[in-house]
Amino acid sequence: MFNRLRHYAKRYGYIHAIASFIGRKSDRFWQFVGPIVTSGYLKRWKADSSKRILNLGGGSVLDERWLTADITPRADVWADVTRPLPFNDSSVDIVYLEEVIEHVSQQDAERMLSEIHRILKSGGSVRITTPSLDYFVSIKLDRSGADMKINNIFYLHGHRRIYSESSLKRLLEEAGFRMIRQSYYRDPNSPIGDYDSHHERFPEYPAESSQYWDAVR
Repeated sequence: MFNRLRHYAKRYGYIHAIASFIGRKSDRFWQFVGPIVTSGYLKRWKADSSKRILNLGGGSVLDERWLTADITPRADVWADVTRPLPFNDSSVDIVYLEEVIEHVSQQDAERMLSEIHRILKSGGSVRITTPSLDYFVSIKLDRSGADMKINNIFYLHGHRRIYSESSLKRLLEEAGFRMIRQSYYRDPNSPIGDYDSHHERFPEYPAESSQYWDAVR
């Protein structure tokens, strides 16, 4: 534990690190102090002149290439995707939304996409991955474990809404995005396609069970 604490302190500072460890034991504590203690790291990130890539709702998926923002104390900074995001207008180059949008209601998803559109720079892009309703509708029920996979994708993992490919594209259009392109897992033609990792973390679901989209502000 102390080694992990030192590692976190080196990255974020001791106050941020200690608070995040306490926050893992108390959601209420972290909901209150998270926005405060992570604000210093967020301020330093905003001051960095390099390309700003935001992994929104990315949980504990941390990497030096991006900033991970989520309500979990394991993220770099605190952010609730269902509320206004703590970023200025036109301040982010790329937003990555890997297997996140299915965890909120459609109303919250619409607000989140509008917020992402707001914070992206002109010409900036968003990459979205989420379970594909089209895929699960096409599964033959006689396939081994198919009924369990279908039920799990709707009722487990905190999922609220599973989108068809046409409905998600429509949400992107309504949020104001353009150059909307359907992609695939680790697409080399995507600005950040190589960031995709959920298939490795959840190998029970094939990569094609999700849909992948790139869109430009």
